Amino acid sequence: WANRWLWLLLVLWPWGMAAVMLTGGLHPAPEDVEAALAQQSLYGLALVAFTGGALLGNEQRSRRIVLVLSRAVSRRQYLGALWLAAFLPLVAYVFDLALTGPVLGATAVVLGQTLGALLLLSMTMASLAVLGSLVLPGVIAGILGLTVLSLPLLLPPGWQIAQTRLLQVLLSGPVAEHTRLVFGAGLLEAVVLSGALFEAAVRIFEQRDLRLKSE
Repeated sequence: WANRWLWLLLVLWPWGMAAVMLTGGLHPAPEDVEAALAQQSLYGLALVAFTGGALLGNEQRSRRIVLVLSRAVSRRQYLGALWLAAFLPLVAYVFDLALTGPVLGATAVVLGQTLGALLLLSMTMASLAVLGSLVLPGVIAGILGLTVLSLPLLLPPGWQIAQTRLLQVLLSGPVAEHTRLVFGAGLLEAVVLSGALFEAAVRIFEQRDLRLKSE
């Protein structure tokens, strides 16, 4: 239930921010709108990391994991459900940002690139969180996931990957050139990285003895 309340707060957050920025009838400056979208996108990534990292631990403490796996549900399917539980609420959050962005005066380029980058990065973040949750406490798994996701920013020019450019979109604003190439490669990288990390999580989970944390 704690995660549900957290996600509810996150989904309502864009509307609260929009109301604050429009207080007094003043229209915010474009750079303020861009900064607000970037900030809210980083909040979304962080919440995917921390809620995704805590899901497995919550399931073990409640003993729900044993009940579910005893009903002919494979461990791959179970982890897939955890991945969806970490990622799908982010989609609702992105939808809210897509609605409030135009109200604030965000341009189509800024809004489209920011939300596109957030969705693609969150795919990888969800897989990192699920993988980390197998061996680490939720908070540590979330911190480690965010750290790993940020590593492409350290790559020097000429070695940067599409994930680097997507992170730069959130931190520095939209790309001006080769937009289709950046986001096309970003989609491919997100699918491959997320799939590889999820497959690694499945292999580990299938070999793992379940230990309940409620004793």
